[in-house]
Amino acid sequence: MRLSWPLTGRSAEMRAIEAAVAAPDVGGVVICGPAGVGKSRIAREALAAAASRGRVTRWAVGASSARAIPLGAFTAWAPTRVTDSVALVRGVVEALTASSGAEVVVGVDDAHLLDDLSAFVLHQIVQRGAAKVVLTVRDDAPTSAAIQEIWTANPFYRLDLKPLSAGDTAALLSASLGGSVSADASDRLWDLTHGNALYLRNIVEQEVADGRLARDRDYWRWTGPPVLPPGLAELVESRIGELSGPVSDVVDLLAVAEPLDLALLTRITDAAAVEEADTRGLITFEPAVTGIEVRVAHPLYGEVRRRRAPRTRLRRLRGVVANELAGTGDSDDLRVIVRRAALSLDSDLTPDPGLLVRAAHGAVWLGDLGLADRLAEAASRAGAGPEPALVRAHALSWLGRGEEAEEVFSGIRTDELTDWDRARFAFLRSSNMMWALGEPAAAKRLIDEASATTPPDARAYIDAFLTVYWFATDQPSAALRASKNLALADIPVVGAEVAWALAQILADAGRTAGAVDAAEAGYGVATRTLDAPHMRFNIGDAHVTALLLAGRIADALDVAGYMREQAADLPGEAQLLGAAVAGRAALGAGDVKNALALLHRAVHGLSSSHASGWGYRYRIAYAVALAMSGSSDEAAVELSALDGVQRNFRPLNFERSLARAWIAAGQGAVSEATSLLLSAAEKSRKVGRFGEEVLCLQTAAQFGDRTGAIRLAELQAMVEGPRAAVAARFAAALAADDGAELSAVSAEFEKIGDVVAAVDAAAHAALAYRRHDKRGSAMGCSTRADALAQHAGVFTPALRHATEPLPFTDRETEIVMLIGEGLSNRAIAERLTLSVRTVESYVYRAMQKTGTTSREELAALLPRRKVDR
Repeated sequence: MRLSWPLTGRSAEMRAIEAAVAAPDVGGVVICGPAGVGKSRIAREALAAAASRGRVTRWAVGASSARAIPLGAFTAWAPTRVTDSVALVRGVVEALTASSGAEVVVGVDDAHLLDDLSAFVLHQIVQRGAAKVVLTVRDDAPTSAAIQEIWTANPFYRLDLKPLSAGDTAALLSASLGGSVSADASDRLWDLTHGNALYLRNIVEQEVADGRLARDRDYWRWTGPPVLPPGLAELVESRIGELSGPVSDVVDLLAVAEPLDLALLTRITDAAAVEEADTRGLITFEPAVTGIEVRVAHPLYGEVRRRRAPRTRLRRLRGVVANELAGTGDSDDLRVIVRRAALSLDSDLTPDPGLLVRAAHGAVWLGDLGLADRLAEAASRAGAGPEPALVRAHALSWLGRGEEAEEVFSGIRTDELTDWDRARFAFLRSSNMMWALGEPAAAKRLIDEASATTPPDARAYIDAFLTVYWFATDQPSAALRASKNLALADIPVVGAEVAWALAQILADAGRTAGAVDAAEAGYGVATRTLDAPHMRFNIGDAHVTALLLAGRIADALDVAGYMREQAADLPGEAQLLGAAVAGRAALGAGDVKNALALLHRAVHGLSSSHASGWGYRYRIAYAVALAMSGSSDEAAVELSALDGVQRNFRPLNFERSLARAWIAAGQGAVSEATSLLLSAAEKSRKVGRFGEEVLCLQTAAQFGDRTGAIRLAELQAMVEGPRAAVAARFAAALAADDGAELSAVSAEFEKIGDVVAAVDAAAHAALAYRRHDKRGSAMGCSTRADALAQHAGVFTPALRHATEPLPFTDRETEIVMLIGEGLSNRAIAERLTLSVRTVESYVYRAMQKTGTTSREELAALLPRRKVDR
């Protein structure tokens, strides 16, 4: 399959080249860069652009096979039956530059491969000003002085091309495939190609043709290992070249076990061969904590060598490295243990059950759940007993492969377990049933059956699951009662899950200090007991929630930043979770542009494997960010995607109500949005989620509700952190129509870090000042609100009202906005629970006030605005 391959990310370079070609004082352009970054493509595009402007173009290609032939690259322009070298050069120059008055542009690809006489031809063309010259040169290839003088001795524009960044790769893939590409697929392709556009194109075309890279609903996803096209494999092999035995050992060892410490590599290979591999550009050196690490120069070098070398050779080499790692001073380091075991899986070594079990636990902790599955399965085959099956089922459950995990659980002989391990088995199996399979009722039956036979000294696991179960089924009081006698440190692995539940329950209640303590305890348990880092991100999410609800937004950003730093060193979904937590923190701070970027990446990566879990949870936050940015219709589509997702745990009613309210308000139905928030606040109040209640009432005030001041004043004594007090001041000032106090509250919201609330408080201050005919103050507040909003990337209903000074009441504004959404009078009446005649009356009055003569003219007075992102 041939794909359209646009020059995504290179438009600035193309404009610069076109400007250089048109400039009278520039002799030409030299495009430098490593192989595969798109030099030839850009040069050809530059000549095509020149031709479209009426210029005459010529194209030649340097080749190593023609380098020994004088004028080898320009044979097509050489005059026949001419033997005198001077006449020959003159003839080639004239042929290359011939035109009927039009300017000429000569392009030469791989100019570093030109012979000296061809270089002299280009010198003559440039010095005479007979044509512009566009050259491509590999910056990692030897280039003669004669070639370099073409651009160093003349005015030339130089363009140094770098490999595509990860972001450019994602953009190029989306443009060429005609749709969004999953973050996992984009990351894997970048890891494999390191931004080499030539390699990327070859691999993508092969993977699409073979059906491994395919569209799945709205996204392109990549499943299975890559299969290198024969042509690409041959190209990579030609760049590797012939290898002597010792150099082959160096490259192949790295192909199966990179990165390797330089000292270790030189112990098991030949130091001279390592030096030769470095000289030939086959390997690279990187600084590391313990010294210097060595890798193959490009991932595809290793891919090709692994595919071409005999399996017996690769098995032996893996065994050599595994044995060498066992003898190093850090052989007890968990990462080293995991590497040793991973290498041993497909080596000539005899399986070591103890090593495999330890490594399986370590792989879970490092977040490589796929490897944990493989290691645990190998440990079971090696006769390590029931423990690896527990580890494997735990890893499969975290991977979202709940049915496979249940198969493993059902195969474990519980009569071989101790009472303590049987209780742990019950927790893990019930947890898989609830979270991965989405069947909390079945999970409760499992734990009740286990409870009946569990002795008191192993009861902690039963109570731990009940804590999590009541939390998951939205019964926080029961969860707190179940956890009353638990000591998290006494229940390895599962203690972290309990800490997450407690941190979230306390966060929702506004008990910030308790939530932070629970989160800190949970981090410690997860680290000490080798639980998956995914649980650490769950705890981090609850920690961030507690701080955001309290109004400690700078602290929330710090926690999220730490989470993202941790995620950077972890594989797969852990990175997406780090981005998701950071996205929620950015959203809470009002940094909506950043939140959109982070949450978009996370949501669509997590939704493929955890549609009812993380994908569900973070899609709600993504919908809120879209609505805040002015993209309320797109937000509605994202939120409605959750309607078809079956989720039988943690309904997230508060979060969904917030999202629905922001969408409704963005569409113009501000009274509907307010009703949604007030209803959500009442539901939160009834179950003691006072932190949630504060945010609901504050957001309702941002939409113009004046009824929450008394209740917010009461909540100040019940909810920890600065938010409740500032929100209470906001609601009171709004009820009093006090512009000065609203302006002061805007500054307080900005101080605690809630920029969106600061925007809305300033917007309401402008409206209050305007109602009191204080135009200067109104303009100042309106300007401040708009500046904050531009920086944050938001466009709220209050801001829209304040920046469009029209003589409308709140209800008239709401109806005019809904007209702008394309709703008929009847549809508006149904949405706002009014009669059609009442709506018609409001529309008539709005037209009378503004002198408009149609609904279209009226709607145009309050245009929608989306924030660029």
